[in-house]
Amino acid sequence: MKNVMGDDLNPAQEKLVECYGRLVGALREHGDSMAPYERRNALKAAAALWQVMNGLDMDPGQIYDIGA
Repeated sequence: MKNVMGDDLNPAQEKLVECYGRLVGALREHGDSMAPYERRNALKAAAALWQVMNGLDMDPGQIYDIGA
């Protein structure tokens, strides 16, 4: 997997990208059915992982649609 700069990601970085994608996907698909504490904590985790994605030069875009 490559970032927007064309650099290869190592396996640990690839796992972080996968984790971010799965978490944001879960919030988009199931966020309305989560308990308030689940949604709030998942949004906090997504925001933290967004910073990781940004640091990896993965161009994570905006996630306002999930409430972050």
